[in-house]
Amino acid sequence: MVNKTLQTAVGSARESIATSTRKRRNRGRPRAGSAGNVRERLLHAARELFLRYGYRAVSSRQIAAAAGVNFAMIRYYFGGKPGLYREILQGVLPAQLQEFEAWAAADDGGMQVPDILANIVRVWAANPWIAGFVLREVLVPGGPMRTMFLREFPERLAPLVERVVQAQMRRGTLRADLDPKLLVLSIVSLAIFPFLAFALTSRVFNVRQDEEFVSRFLAHTQALLAHGMAAGRPADARAGGAPDGSVHAVVARMRERQ
Repeated sequence: MVNKTLQTAVGSARESIATSTRKRRNRGRPRAGSAGNVRERLLHAARELFLRYGYRAVSSRQIAAAAGVNFAMIRYYFGGKPGLYREILQGVLPAQLQEFEAWAAADDGGMQVPDILANIVRVWAANPWIAGFVLREVLVPGGPMRTMFLREFPERLAPLVERVVQAQMRRGTLRADLDPKLLVLSIVSLAIFPFLAFALTSRVFNVRQDEEFVSRFLAHTQALLAHGMAAGRPADARAGGAPDGSVHAVVARMRERQ
């Protein structure tokens, strides 16, 4: 049944990539004029099938059939199925990585915590397939893409964000008593969870992936990070000084209000 459904999806994907020719490709290197087209057809077909059925359920032959090319072209262009999957991921996220890398290297205060949050939220909101990929291929036990995903993205991205946070702490724009690693974890958690758990959050909290919701969510979350959620503000904060943000001070103020 699964195989029959997958075969139907292959036909559907092939139709969505339809061009004027459906002839079987010859083995070997494609002509220069058709090389770009073959590569794009493979990426398009693989993206649709991988995101619907997962990495393990889709074979190279099925991807090639949906693209209308010889399956040998997957190895020729991408080195195999893992390379094809990596290419799909890298088509979305490198721009954000390069932006983070440039700002972190400059260390000139150009990037702020709200910028980091906005970047992450907008990438996840604009690319719904990322959540399915992470749940199915990375987080499950023995996820086939876990090692590659960690190496290519979180293990590169987290240190860059932490460096930006530490720079802001040195400048006094963020509290110096915070743990940089935990602050990065909080930022990433706030940014990603609504979209990672979209099947639930869309029903319970009306999370959406359109600009209206994203802008409203960013404004709320940025304000939450900047000011916390306790009612009122300490006198020294109202006067322009740094609030006493220690755990004991916060607990004491909450008890006073009770």
